Amino acid sequence: MDYSAVLQNDLTALIVRFGDLGVFLAMFLESCVVPIPSEVIIIGAGAIGIPLAAVLIFGSLGSTLGAMVGYALGRYAAMPVLLKFGRFILIKPQHIYKAEEFAKKYGVASVFIGRVLPIIPFKVFSIAAGITRIAFIPFVLCTLAGVLPRIFLLALFGAAIVKYTKVVFILILFAVLIFLAFRFTRFFYTKKKTNIRGGSR
Repeated sequence: MDYSAVLQNDLTALIVRFGDLGVFLAMFLESCVVPIPSEVIIIGAGAIGIPLAAVLIFGSLGSTLGAMVGYALGRYAAMPVLLKFGRFILIKPQHIYKAEEFAKKYGVASVFIGRVLPIIPFKVFSIAAGITRIAFIPFVLCTLAGVLPRIFLLALFGAAIVKYTKVVFILILFAVLIFLAFRFTRFFYTKKKTNIRGGSR
């Protein structure tokens, strides 16, 4: 059974049924324990017509409160416990180690960066912030500041999918083609450069 798909459907049903409150609960759960990308929740909320202001307010509050739970786990739970049970919420040991190293290097700024550019799941950065004992108030403020622009853009995108389906599809296709062209060009250039170096020996 694909538990990720089941959770995604459950969270979607939660949003449809409870609206604003559903967005809050879904983002809270995603931010602290549920292994579902926040993009799914926010884009889905925008797509089903929940007002942008409501998605922004309830989504950011839910995400921030969930992050606070993650922070508490990192600060007060033993590392062996996190490493042992983290797999149940799709947190791998290397995720925690990388996020912890990043948090030690950049301090509270790592929280803001981790929210705007979610290379590693939100909850992992929250746990790492607790482990490294980043000051709590700056952690909360940076979390809120980081999720606001991201939620705003994702909600807009969700609403645009419904309103401008063809335009969005064309833009996505165009972006994919540019990405593929860039990767192909880079691969071809690297291979050609390697061949030149090999031939010059």
